[in-house]
Amino acid sequence: MLDSETSFACQLVTEAGQRILSDFQPGRPVSYKPDGEPVTDMDRAINTFLVTELQRRFPDDLIISEEAEDDDARRRALAHRVWFIDPIDGTREFIAGNGEFSVMIGLCVEGCPVMGVVHQPTTGKTWYANRHGAWLTQGNTCRPLRVSSVNHIPDMTLAASRSHRNRYLTAAAQRLGIQKEIISGSGGLKIGLLVEQRADLFISASTRSKLWDTAGPEAILRAAGGVLTDFQGRPLDYRQPDLHHRAGLIASNGLQHAAIVAQVRDLFPLA
Repeated sequence: MLDSETSFACQLVTEAGQRILSDFQPGRPVSYKPDGEPVTDMDRAINTFLVTELQRRFPDDLIISEEAEDDDARRRALAHRVWFIDPIDGTREFIAGNGEFSVMIGLCVEGCPVMGVVHQPTTGKTWYANRHGAWLTQGNTCRPLRVSSVNHIPDMTLAASRSHRNRYLTAAAQRLGIQKEIISGSGGLKIGLLVEQRADLFISASTRSKLWDTAGPEAILRAAGGVLTDFQGRPLDYRQPDLHHRAGLIASNGLQHAAIVAQVRDLFPLA
């Protein structure tokens, strides 16, 4: 069900995707942030577009975005409504030109993700969710989303990062007995794999993920029946002072989430 806020967010990410595709080419100039993450002029342009439009529509809400130094931890901790924006999730894949990137918007109310939109410009797919459920649209088709019913951990398919795989993730997959993987860029697209029942589990054994990487995708995953926590099984905190998820991420269909956490929680060091 498309309420006015979800409809507006879907329109925004779709227009952002069209703007990206109008100048989508590998080999564009790249600069690097202090933490080593790449950023392009397109990241910045789409960030400005999304922030401007959300500010115009929701002037009383707080907006936090990846490519602007607009986070005030104290304001974010107290704000009733906070929008999180990732203009291009999967910048490395965008630079490579492989299409595995997305535009993401998430809305948190009282620190809880309640609405999310993830759009993949190269396929036209839009995953979205609100309090009424989760759906996938592509072209003229729209279908409800629900996570898988795979209940045996070794039978689960892992959605794994193309750019950020490390020894912790490899160790976690081995300990869980995972035999099948789907490799993809963009955390939002990997959550898309879970809610389309193409994968059952996503693990990010990294401190790189930030609040805007998960707000929209978590709303979608939760509405589709899944679970997202850190490596210790704790819910994500969107009011924490730090923008980073320092304790990694585990997303699943929920059926064996506690058991998965119990098996791998000691593998990823806390910062």
